[in-house]
Amino acid sequence: MGCVMLKILFINPVGTDAFDEHILKTINHVKRPDVEVKVVHLTSGPVHLEYHYYEHLNMDEMLKWVKWAENEGYDAVIIGCFYDPGLREAREIVSIPVIGVAEATMHVAATLGHKFSIIVGRRKWIPKMESNVYLYGIERKLASFRAINFTVPRMLKEPETLKQAIINEAKKAVEEDGAEVIVLGCTGESGFMKELMEMIGVPVLDPVVISWKYAEMLADLYQKFKLSHCKLYGYESPPTSEGYAP
Repeated sequence: MGCVMLKILFINPVGTDAFDEHILKTINHVKRPDVEVKVVHLTSGPVHLEYHYYEHLNMDEMLKWVKWAENEGYDAVIIGCFYDPGLREAREIVSIPVIGVAEATMHVAATLGHKFSIIVGRRKWIPKMESNVYLYGIERKLASFRAINFTVPRMLKEPETLKQAIINEAKKAVEEDGAEVIVLGCTGESGFMKELMEMIGVPVLDPVVISWKYAEMLADLYQKFKLSHCKLYGYESPPTSEGYAP
């Protein structure tokens, strides 16, 4: 018998296709041959999620993509923003594994060194991301946040300047903050993982790469054992009788 293909959907929860090609290229470089990848974006809405309000505007269509994936036989879904927008909401409405890139990457980082630092675009991002660190229960593993003063649109326009800014702050995180692992805190920072590790000398985690490999593992476990997030309490699905279930 031949192997059964796994299918994983990567959602860019923004109203632009600007990230799709780069993310697909990154995934294709690391994915297993028995896994099918689909990368999608939203048809409308803000082109980044640097504001809580923008998250709210993009939530509805993103959750429809999550439900679509389950209906189409996908084995896992990745929400491709380091804010992990709609992660709990998505887990309520489907039974397949839903992966938040921040949650997955930070948990992996916590296993690779005593403490990790997260490189973020702007200080604006830190309160939401720091709240997620506490929500995920790994605040004692966090060495620091380091901001590079890049908006998401600027990351797209200036990749070489972005890379140098990341290098500068990552070195400070290691030397001044005691970080043993560097986490790139935006999918817009993707693509430099191997190069940065060679330059900085510590593990550097690209959230696209790490969340993809994490999703492959959970997709395997779901396909073979139906292992996924618990639906008993926190991710209990809304009842169809109330008329709001998707």
